[in-house]
Amino acid sequence: MSAGDAREGIIRGKAARARLGGKLAGLSLPRQIAVIAFWPFLEQLLSFFVTSSDLFIATKIGVDAQDTINISDGMGAVVFIMWFGFVIQGSIMMGATAIVSRMTGARDYPQAQHGLHQAAMLGLLAGTISCGLLFTCSDFLVTHVLTMNETARAYALQYVYMAAFAAPFSGVVFAINAALRGSGDTRLPFWIMMSVGILNVIFSVIFVFADAPLGGWRIGGIAAGTVCGYGISMCILLFIMLRRRKKIFTGRKNESLEELVRERGEHYAPPLYLSFSHLRPDMGMQKRILKIGLPQAVEVFGMWGIQMFCLSIISELPVKGVLGVHNIAVRIESLSFLPGFAIGMAASTLVGQYLGARNALMARITIWKCMRYAVIFMTGLGVLFSAFPALFMEIFSNGSTTLIDTGIPVLRTMLVVEPFFAACIVMKMSLRGAGDTRRVMLISYGIMGFFRVVCTWVWFRLAPETMTLWGIWLVFAFEMAVQSAILYKIVKGRSWTKLQV
Repeated sequence: MSAGDAREGIIRGKAARARLGGKLAGLSLPRQIAVIAFWPFLEQLLSFFVTSSDLFIATKIGVDAQDTINISDGMGAVVFIMWFGFVIQGSIMMGATAIVSRMTGARDYPQAQHGLHQAAMLGLLAGTISCGLLFTCSDFLVTHVLTMNETARAYALQYVYMAAFAAPFSGVVFAINAALRGSGDTRLPFWIMMSVGILNVIFSVIFVFADAPLGGWRIGGIAAGTVCGYGISMCILLFIMLRRRKKIFTGRKNESLEELVRERGEHYAPPLYLSFSHLRPDMGMQKRILKIGLPQAVEVFGMWGIQMFCLSIISELPVKGVLGVHNIAVRIESLSFLPGFAIGMAASTLVGQYLGARNALMARITIWKCMRYAVIFMTGLGVLFSAFPALFMEIFSNGSTTLIDTGIPVLRTMLVVEPFFAACIVMKMSLRGAGDTRRVMLISYGIMGFFRVVCTWVWFRLAPETMTLWGIWLVFAFEMAVQSAILYKIVKGRSWTKLQV
């Protein structure tokens, strides 16, 4: 018998002792990845088209070439301001996914349900805080941090002050969706986000292009469409989750969840549901969620601060519409995130479930296989962007040759950055799914801080005349390569498999 056969036998033996239940039971690892990643991929694809439609509609309402550039700059600032407001919500999402996936893998379904309810309440709180932060800080950011003309600044604030009202609704939606994904249910989150996207586009078009007083809101109308999309979709999600409990326990009113699971057999995994009677704050579970999620919030907030620092330098470049070009390039690059984040989400869920099932070997194998898939898909898209940059820039530039010519060399850097970005996405999401959020935070801070703050600041101070948007993106690419090398070494170790969550 060969060494390869022996290793395969060990893997199969350990996997047999700790199989996953529910819809993942009996599936090979590639099929498990496909089952979990399929709906998040469609969700990411939908999200791309919805957010891109906001930018597309915004640039189409410009009255002339200069107004289009002003709108593009304003929307470029909006992306980073809204990111700032939603940092806390992301921490709840990560904590909910990690807790629910670990409890699902251990077949402790009552605790998984409990984690869902506590995450939903934390999501509402996080959304409310996000709304307050957007109203409090947006004016300072667009006035004192970024360099824009008055018209672009007014467009940015008009959008943010309206879109801030969506934050409490999105906080609940994101938290529940994250818990559902942790349990392996990725289909319902897709349909909910599809509802958000479709309603967003419909209401945005009405508020922008319809006759006054219903329409004619310009940039504010696009933001109002976002509020309507999240508000209505949150109500739909809550209705579905409350109805689920009624269906599960039809004719079993006095039966507990544990009794139901024992009756159905070991492969039965009850879907997550909501119950008003369980919506009581439990500081113990909420602390567990926050213990995992808050390091990510600190990490993402630090990343946001680093990105804002870079954006402030970019806005100083003597290039017309440079903020708009940077935003368009980020938007186009986000197309490559679609398979990367979907596969990373599958890795995060499976790592958590396998660790909950006490199968660290399969958790490690999952990361390597997911990383391989993500690198293949994202590198392929990077080749596409670098081969036809003008075509992609044209979609969001409304024919502005200034935006197109500046953006072409930027898009070509994606051929270099995509493989490293793909590896970072999967490894970071996998480590977070295992609960190892603190080390991910420290790595992100250290590496991004050095390259995106220290290096760009020194370059800007010593030789500002040589600085270009293309050069800044090359710095970003090198930083991703360094991050992926460090994360690779951590993932090869085994300390992350022994964490308690």
